[in-house]
Amino acid sequence: MGFIAEIHLSHDDLVLVPTIKRHPDTTLRYEYTTPTGGRDTQFISAFGDDYAALEGAMEADHTISNPTRVATFENRVIYRVTTETDIEIIPDRCTEGDLFVFTVTSTTGGWVARVHLPDRDALAAFRSCCRSYGISFRVSQLYDSSVSDEGTYVLSEQQYEILTLAYYAGYFDVPRECTQDDLADQFEISDSAVSQRLRRAISDLIAGTIENDRTPTDYE
Repeated sequence: MGFIAEIHLSHDDLVLVPTIKRHPDTTLRYEYTTPTGGRDTQFISAFGDDYAALEGAMEADHTISNPTRVATFENRVIYRVTTETDIEIIPDRCTEGDLFVFTVTSTTGGWVARVHLPDRDALAAFRSCCRSYGISFRVSQLYDSSVSDEGTYVLSEQQYEILTLAYYAGYFDVPRECTQDDLADQFEISDSAVSQRLRRAISDLIAGTIENDRTPTDYE
């Protein structure tokens, strides 16, 4: 039993929030932290088009130092950063009470954490703890975890918003009722950013809803 919640966390001194605000079209995903005896080292995945501009924003971000690109793949880049703020994305003290974190990804003005909590008391305690650090805390979605985790799809807020708008605007209709340019105008982003968000959202939705143990040869 318990709950799966998607929670928006924001604070001007939260790790990488200044970068997130400057580059809302780039999705960041927190991977893990390595204690180094002084400031922690964090590894972050970035999904976007203009990594040079992103790196410029990281260099000017007062919450981190030494942003270093450690790996480049077709669909993402991985960075290592040193934290220069005492406000963690999810403070260690707030993880008491059997809180389990599935994912932490960037969203408008901050981060969205997808977590499992055993009960509403644990959710209330998590909220109280975050707010004690001055972190803005808002629950955007809440699921009963008796519905399997595989049934709750891992979409970022940006992905959810663009899929919802595209669906209701008729982007997936035949014939199509709106174009990527129309969606770009709605979100005030570039056509390429719309295309990227849609592709990634559809890919994540498919990965979370179809059988994962079948290969293309099974359909021959």
